[in-house]
Amino acid sequence: MSIAPAQWDDRGVYGRRSRCLYAVWSNPAPGVSPERFREYYEDVHRPDTLAIGHFERSYRYEAQSECRARYLTLWEAEHPDLASALERVRKGALALREQGRIWPVQEVVFHQFGFARESGASPETRVEALTTAQNDWSAPARGHSPGAWARAAMPDASALAARYAAQFLYASGDRFFWLGESEASGEALEDLWRGRASGLPPLGRPTPIFPAPDADPEPDVAQPGDPRAAWVVHWKPI
Repeated sequence: MSIAPAQWDDRGVYGRRSRCLYAVWSNPAPGVSPERFREYYEDVHRPDTLAIGHFERSYRYEAQSECRARYLTLWEAEHPDLASALERVRKGALALREQGRIWPVQEVVFHQFGFARESGASPETRVEALTTAQNDWSAPARGHSPGAWARAAMPDASALAARYAAQFLYASGDRFFWLGESEASGEALEDLWRGRASGLPPLGRPTPIFPAPDADPEPDVAQPGDPRAAWVVHWKPI
């Protein structure tokens, strides 16, 4: 498949799937076996969540490189903004919790909504690895667009296009989240990212799915971060 080089403009990059992406990084809770964790996600949580219309699709991954979260789950929808997403997702999440369908089997390291300007079809290709790159989410670079961050922090766009069949760029405020799907393994992609930080960045305060009874948490108070910084993790689909 021949892919044109990605263009780092403010509209995103080649191959975007959905307008809204909800990313959840997690580990099994202490004492919970991988089998029990898998049972919850595959037999309970994913079917429940997709059935009530929170999201249209979901994908699960296991870390192939250094990361303090072993698992990543991506949920896709067409919610146009955070307010719309929370209005829909909170109602269903509270209902599932009341029904006993939220099991205490995982520790969530972080979760975050991201948004793109428009949705688009993803090219069909065998995905051996997903690479994620993020800026500092506890002290993001104020006033930068996703495209400006990508130009400063990412490898050359032509080099990325040669190694990734599809690329996706999401943002929530000053938090930027790039994803690339590749037919190569995470190990084979390491040379492209050499010199960049590995693992998850400093993450700050997430937007709560289950809000506090009286008020939402206070907003983050962050100092400007380095606009060139990117933290990188390679993931294997599961």
